[in-house]
Order: sequence, then structure tokens, then C-alpha cells
Amino acid sequence: MTDTLPAFDPHNPDYFVTGLPFDLLAELRQQGPVAKTPLGYYLTRRQEADELLYAVDTYGSDMTPGTGLTGVEEVPEEQLFLPEIDEPVHGQIRRLYNSALGPHRTMRIQPFVRETCEALLDALVDEEVSDLHANYAVPIPCEVIAHIIGLPEGGADKLKVWSSDGSVMFRAVCPQYAPDGPPITGYLKDLVAQQRLADEPSSHTYKVFLDAEIEGESLSDTVIAHQLQTMVLGGVHTTRGLLAHSMHRLIVEPDTWAALEADRELIPVFVEESLRHDSPAPRVARRCLKDTSLGGVDMKQGDWVEVGLASANRDDTQYEDPEDFRLDRPDPLNHVAFGAGAHVCPGASLARLEGVTAIETLLDRVAALTPVDGFQYPPLPANLAYSDLPTQITWR
Repeated sequence: MTDTLPAFDPHNPDYFVTGLPFDLLAELRQQGPVAKTPLGYYLTRRQEADELLYAVDTYGSDMTPGTGLTGVEEVPEEQLFLPEIDEPVHGQIRRLYNSALGPHRTMRIQPFVRETCEALLDALVDEEVSDLHANYAVPIPCEVIAHIIGLPEGGADKLKVWSSDGSVMFRAVCPQYAPDGPPITGYLKDLVAQQRLADEPSSHTYKVFLDAEIEGESLSDTVIAHQLQTMVLGGVHTTRGLLAHSMHRLIVEPDTWAALEADRELIPVFVEESLRHDSPAPRVARRCLKDTSLGGVDMKQGDWVEVGLASANRDDTQYEDPEDFRLDRPDPLNHVAFGAGAHVCPGASLARLEGVTAIETLLDRVAALTPVDGFQYPPLPANLAYSDLPTQITWR
């Protein structure tokens, strides 16, 4: 059966330049729900994506591709990122994330997000051409996550560097950074050690993790550092993609800008459609925990399966005109940009808050965004977490 599957390499480096090949993905969906990749398998359709994402007992998260490791089995238990932790411990640690990142907490920091956006725009007022990637989309999630964790002054700048160079994806077990790990790991571990010695932790997040007991034991500094690193991975590394895609579209589509300006209630809809149409995380990797079958394909224990979130979000059996960016979809929340099931992104409400607040603040302060003549804007979506987005701003 696998010999007849269509071939697709989601890691083709050309896609960093050309953007995801959505025309090819549409063809693959027509051929079947599963494609063969150099790593294993790739799911193209929404139905099979949902089936896998909800079946956490059959498909385990593995965040090691591209880090020099052959699989999560090489990672020491205390260096595991949240999605890789097995139940029931995963659920217990996830509750700590919910305490730090859940809607009841994130709404409290909306004023901070707004102040951050205002300050970043203030710094652009005198610029003839402004880069809304480097100077708006990137620093917003860095400042917000630094605030939530309780990083000291300069912490947000460090997160920008570690997100941009990709080192946030690595840990001490990875050969490139052995034996001490990437800079972020040591930085966070030192901060946790300092917080443990303090009379009272300096942030709610530190307190939640330092006070926690999992199966009767406190969390070590190393475990807490890796969970905070997971928070940075999700809260910075992917949220910057959402914000960059949003800024890009507002620069190159004046009609979309005008629609949001005319009806602010469309802003949350715009954010959801950006998440669907321009998925910040185009895929996630899983490993088969046992022999199984999915989409008519038999898979063995240990096989890799990548869920094409970007492809599933454009499945024409689920969406009318899936390739179009529309602000009139009947169910804008119907997408898998944040995953689904027990491992759905715990920071989803925070990402949405940042997306909506960033656009609201921009509309309040700016009359128009104009593309820069002669600049070749990348395709949408593409590797926008690393692309310039220059624009001329007309201030109100």
C-alpha cells in the first residue's frame, strides 16, 4: 500500500522561499489522506488530522526532528517538552500551564499587551519606512511571554535572539549543545534557582511551578526550565508567525484593512481566518506508539506521522472556497491551527489576545499601510517568522 502513496517532502528547503505549495497539497488531498515522506507519513486532510490529534494514546508527540536526535526516546525525562510527556503526568503539568496562560489569566494582561503595542508604534513614528516584522510582530510575543514568566529586564531581547536563531528548539541532550544545552535552558534554569531561594516568587508563573507537586514530588529546576522553554516555544516562536502573517496581509491588502477599519468586530474573525488560511505552524510531528491504521494505511510502532495542519485547514470537504481568505465564514473557529484534543495549544487564548490587540492598536493609531515600491513581498504564508515586512505608515 505504501508503494502506491504519493510522495511529498514537507521539509523541502525551497518552500522557505516559494512558500508552501498549496496547489500540490490540493492535488495530494484529491489522491488520498496520506502521503509518503522521507521521514514517514504526512496527513493531508482534516478528518484524518482530527483522528490523529485526538488519539493521544496511539500517536505520541515528538519534537526532535531537525535537532540531531533520532527520536524522543533519546531525551532524558527531565528535558521533555510538555507535548512529549505521557499521561497522566502530561495532564497534571498542563494544569500548571492553564493556571499561567488560561483565559482567566490572559485577560488580566490585556492592558500590558496594549501598552506594549503602543510603545512599539511610538518608536516607529519618525521612521520613513517601518519593518512591521522586526519592530512589531516579533517583539510583541517576546515582551508578553517575558512578562508572564517574570523575566528580568532584557529578557524579552534574549527571547528574540533565541527564537530567531532557532536554538529555542534544542536541549542539552542535542549534540549541537551538549552538555550544557542551548543558552535559553541555562538562562531559565539559573532564574528558577534564584526564585527558589527568594522569600516569595516574583511572578505567578514561577510560584505555580515552584509550588507544584507531581505524583508527590516537587519539580526540579531542570524540569521547570524546560517547561518554561516550552512556553517560549509556543508563546513566541509560533505567535510571531500569526502576527507576521497578519501584518503582511494588512500591508498588501488595502481592502482588508478597510473592512476591519469599518467594522472592528471583524478583527477576531480576521485573526481566526489568518490562523486557518495562513497556519503559523504548518505541521506537527507524531510517532506511532503501537501498530495502527490511519487513512487506509497500515503503520508500525515507531513510524513518524506529520499532521499537515496547513493542508487540513484548506480541505475543500470542510471549507467553502478554502483557498480564499474570507471574513464571512459561518464558523471562523473551525480550524486546527492550534491542534486539537488533549494536546491543543495551552496558549491559544493568549495568541488570540495578542493578535486582536495588535490589530486594534494599529487601527487606532494608523490611517493606512502602504507597500514599499520595488520590495518583493514573500508569498503568504511563507517563512514569515524571518522575513522583512517594510511599509510606509500614514499616522492618524
